Amino acid sequence: MLGQIRERTGREPLGVVKTLLYRPEVFGLPFSQALDHVMRGPSQWSAGERELFAAFTSLLNQCPF
Repeated sequence: MLGQIRERTGREPLGVVKTLLYRPEVFGLPFSQALDHVMRGPSQWSAGERELFAAFTSLLNQCPF
């Protein structure tokens, strides 16, 4: 799948994509479901606010996405 992404986009797949594909039994569906719950589940914060918090944390950690 990573090869197909490289072929179609002409770019290296994002690290998060590589992580999800690395060990799908751990990082695939279980991680995706947990992340979806955190980012879209019930909260006093809107989904947009949570996305902004995640982006700001990534910036502070010098993470490119």
